[in-house]
Amino acid sequence: MDVQSTLELRNLPDRLADQLIIMIARGQLKPRQRIFEKEICEIQGVSRIPVREALRLLQAQGVVRTEPNRGTYVTEFTPDEMLEMLELRFAVERLALRRIIERAVPTSLITSELSPAIEAMRRAALSGDRLAFCQADLSFHHRIVDLSGSPVLAPTWQLLSRGVLVFMMHEPDSWLDFRLCIAEHEQLLALLESHAREALDALIEDHILSAVRERHAPGLPLGGLPREPAPACASEPS
Repeated sequence: MDVQSTLELRNLPDRLADQLIIMIARGQLKPRQRIFEKEICEIQGVSRIPVREALRLLQAQGVVRTEPNRGTYVTEFTPDEMLEMLELRFAVERLALRRIIERAVPTSLITSELSPAIEAMRRAALSGDRLAFCQADLSFHHRIVDLSGSPVLAPTWQLLSRGVLVFMMHEPDSWLDFRLCIAEHEQLLALLESHAREALDALIEDHILSAVRERHAPGLPLGGLPREPAPACASEPS
């Protein structure tokens, strides 16, 4: 077996985990719904071993839960749990932005790494492809964490990113403003290129947390599905 085949085999559970997340994000698998390994094997054309590994990955990330002698189910997060996820995401990204500035990462590298994600967001917005838009959005933030060069922040971000994609996809259409979201990412890029630390701290908090805090009163359901929160990029309905 060549090196490429070995890598593809080793990465299969991770790729399957991404496919399961897309199924959850699109509503093909719903909160509290049981996931049957045999059905996933048939859909994806794989054996049970990589499917089980993929489910273990998602369980470690909190997206699914396994009940002894009952099976594996899609997690239904409470509003408090979703807010905790957003707050942790905010802490990770704020530290990543600060670390980029402290490490004096070259502006040219920042631009080359982050600009393609914004372009992908623009293309997805033009075609109205919500999944592609949300994936490009998260790609932008993933690159921020990568640019920080932190061996601690990167795995923490990986634990969060799949859950973040799910609740971004479950938001009501009227709350997702492509234009505003792209503009916020452009502003984040401009501030990072100019190493404006204080302005970045304020903008990343607003980008990730403020919309949720303003839109939802404590104790009320969050988002379009039961108890799901709003994404960072959402805007109020006009």
